[in-house]
Amino acid sequence: MKAVLVFCEGTHDVVFVERSLGACANCVRMDRPIGKLPSPFGADDTSRRGLIAQRLQEISVEDLALRDRYPPTPQFETVLEEPHQRLMFLLVQMGSKWNENRVIPLVRGVDELMRAHDEYEVSEHAVAFLFDANDVGVSATVSTFRSKYASYYGDLSGVATGHWMTTAKTPVGVYVLHADSSESGTLESHVAPMVKSAWPDRYAAAAEYIDRNSGRDDAVSRSEANRLKAVITSAGQFDHPSRPMATILAHKGLSDEVYRSSSAANNLASFLLSTPWKHGSDSASQGMAKVAADRGR
Repeated sequence: MKAVLVFCEGTHDVVFVERSLGACANCVRMDRPIGKLPSPFGADDTSRRGLIAQRLQEISVEDLALRDRYPPTPQFETVLEEPHQRLMFLLVQMGSKWNENRVIPLVRGVDELMRAHDEYEVSEHAVAFLFDANDVGVSATVSTFRSKYASYYGDLSGVATGHWMTTAKTPVGVYVLHADSSESGTLESHVAPMVKSAWPDRYAAAAEYIDRNSGRDDAVSRSEANRLKAVITSAGQFDHPSRPMATILAHKGLSDEVYRSSSAANNLASFLLSTPWKHGSDSASQGMAKVAADRGR
């Protein structure tokens, strides 16, 4: 089995990746106990504790304030499987855009485990990073990534958004979300049209409410991303009152068909399936073709 660790900025990014891989690549959640996940992430044949359990065990709960009782980031959120290629995706929340001081020790730990033993169920792994372009743009985001992660991966000049680079340690890829019409923007640039298509009346009413009542000093007025988050969450409150954007993105009202109609969801799924494995694997085009064939049955 092969594994891709997908590092995401926040919880709603994790949900978007999960829904995109499910709708566009037929991936399913690997609902197993942590210890039963493929090693080295779960326990191996010698009952040696897996990586995820080790990380949780290392948390000194007694030293945490009650409000901080949840595991610190980066933390594993979801595991998905694409069964035809024996490929798994481990979705990891970074907690912020640039959290390399905590992310690098995690990827280093995975690399060291994989090099130390050859009996694990996962024989190869890769690392992907998902970022928002925000106002700085795609090129600046990729440039910052190169500078922040060069201390571990070395020269990352070959990395570009939507593409992979094979480093001495493992394949590394970056995907930067931005608006279709510009180099800036965020995930919300793509989610907003999806929500609007699913709930057009609710979306229009939510947008009118936010625009009519927001003040110049309100956080919602500081960026288009903030405004879209407010509209999206307002439009999705009817079945999940008071719930955050991550819950809205997971909602059944945003059907798989809505995700399949999104270019961002399809392109992201294709990118994650196109990992350049050392020992070979189905290409992204073959994988997506298999998905399309399954849908046509």
